[in-house]
Amino acid sequence: MTTSRLSSPSRSRESACWIAVPAAILALCALATLASGRNAEWFLGWNDVAAALPAFVWAGLTNLGATSGAFAVLAGFLAWHPRWAASALLAVPVGALYTHGAKEFFDEARPAAVLGAENFNVIGEVLRTGSFPSGHSTTAFGFAAVAALCAVQSGRRLVALAALALAAAVAFSRVAVGAHWPLDIFAGAAGGWLCGAFGVWWSSRWRFWETRTGWHMLAVLLAAFSISIFFEELGYPEGRWIQYLLSAWGLGGVALALARGRHPQGIGT
Repeated sequence: MTTSRLSSPSRSRESACWIAVPAAILALCALATLASGRNAEWFLGWNDVAAALPAFVWAGLTNLGATSGAFAVLAGFLAWHPRWAASALLAVPVGALYTHGAKEFFDEARPAAVLGAENFNVIGEVLRTGSFPSGHSTTAFGFAAVAALCAVQSGRRLVALAALALAAAVAFSRVAVGAHWPLDIFAGAAGGWLCGAFGVWWSSRWRFWETRTGWHMLAVLLAAFSISIFFEELGYPEGRWIQYLLSAWGLGGVALALARGRHPQGIGT
């Protein structure tokens, strides 16, 4: 990949569009949901539609939105795209501040506390507090932004679209399992996307992932996350199957990267 390709005006404009447009659409969806006054109605409708699929599907998707699970996904690409993991690592503190800060400030009740858990489909543990925004949606769209924006910078738009689609499925799963309102997932997704964009921006300036020490630090961290997801109790036992797959995927990716023994300088972003 050449520097001129990355820094061309057309590529910069496209990257800017990929940062701004998804975030703006998600933010507008959140505002429209709030203005419509139909947050509860949409929740019940979406939750009912989602019940057509078995619980293990939605629980598995929800577990993908756990921080350790998301890092395990990126671990599988370490040999080719170390910047993805580096960007996500830099984005996580900002995303955590956004999510936990908003949860503490707004202190919104979850659907089970407002509608009664017996009135809709609940998968996994029943949650009642800390609804706004959805942390899983923040994580999913933050990590998706990392993969998408890095991919777009090297002309791989299909990767960006796939990352968006997977993040949307994870976010929707939060309604499917009965844990969050539509407003929560839109707000979490919008904030997560911007946090991911921040991580990509920071990784372009602090390029520790291009050094041997930094790359090995990433490998150790990703291996730790991949082990952690195997043992974590995430509250969705129906989705434990994906935790085992993610652990194997992540550890396999780290092992492959180390086996290749290739210095990260100059490999794909």
